Amino acid sequence: MTSLEGDYMPHNVQRFGSVTVARARRSVDLKQLFEDPLLKTDTIVIKPNWVGTDRSYGFTECDALRMLLEALDHRIVVTESYNLGRGPPDSGMKFTVDGQEVNWRWLFMGKGWKWLEKNPGWDWFREGGHWDLIRKHDKWFLDEYGFTDLFNEHGVEYVNVTEEVWQGRVTDPREIKNAVENKFLPVFKEELCGCIPKKLYELRGATFISFAKLKKPYKDIVSFTLKNFFGLLPDPLRAWWHQWFDSSLVNTIKIYSSLFNVYGICEGIHYVPWWEKNKKILKDLGIVAFGRHLVSVDAVLCGLVGVDLEKVSYIKVAEETFGAYDRRHVEEAKAAGADWFPS
Repeated sequence: MTSLEGDYMPHNVQRFGSVTVARARRSVDLKQLFEDPLLKTDTIVIKPNWVGTDRSYGFTECDALRMLLEALDHRIVVTESYNLGRGPPDSGMKFTVDGQEVNWRWLFMGKGWKWLEKNPGWDWFREGGHWDLIRKHDKWFLDEYGFTDLFNEHGVEYVNVTEEVWQGRVTDPREIKNAVENKFLPVFKEELCGCIPKKLYELRGATFISFAKLKKPYKDIVSFTLKNFFGLLPDPLRAWWHQWFDSSLVNTIKIYSSLFNVYGICEGIHYVPWWEKNKKILKDLGIVAFGRHLVSVDAVLCGLVGVDLEKVSYIKVAEETFGAYDRRHVEEAKAAGADWFPS
């Protein structure tokens, strides 16, 4: 293990092939670490992990995003989609399904989830007043957690994928299809090609950062830089896409990799959910992992936190499309895990 030293408290750095793992507490730490030219382009698009507002589950906090913005110091566009779980602690609007009155919370349950699997359309949501409410919830989230002020301070443009798609402000799907097929095999469902906002397509060629949240997996359930792309599907709940989760995820990444220079950063700077003795706690680890090859970034992280990669099926699928990770580096990460995550 090596360390970088400057005129501030040094932090540890370890490299596993193309993947860097380091301790970072301030933006100056990140700025010194970010040597890759992809992180110095004029425009950078950032996809945070805003799955919800529960810190015990883990989401990109304002302090972590602020550190990243200050370290990059470029024109920044932040993009995310709507999520029914990202709002004030209420149950959402009521609606009727098969004669039964239910609310948004019902959709997270077994019967509600299965109903969404069989009913992929969201016309009922857009036309029944729910759209206005989820729009207000999104504004509440940005205001409540400090993102509105942060974006104003740094001149950040926010692009909500769901809003753009539902407003019809999308790129011609044929353009997306052609872009993908110039680099990869065709997407497995052409509906995916109709989910790219014009505002993002206009930035093609820029660096696109998957800014994921580090979480200690429970029962080998992994959510790092690759899985973060699943949040770019416009559905406020993605039950229908979950039926083909691996393919839905990898094909979404294929699309964005066809348009942008994709980069992965997984942060565990503050409020990291951690499992110990089957209990979830929060830790302040000050850790960040990053690299161009997202498969390798996530594989190294799996090694560090002790996850059996054979049980993470979407990483296997991603390898087939984006190239394999180096098994030696994962073994090195396993050996270093206790250094980074002491018990």
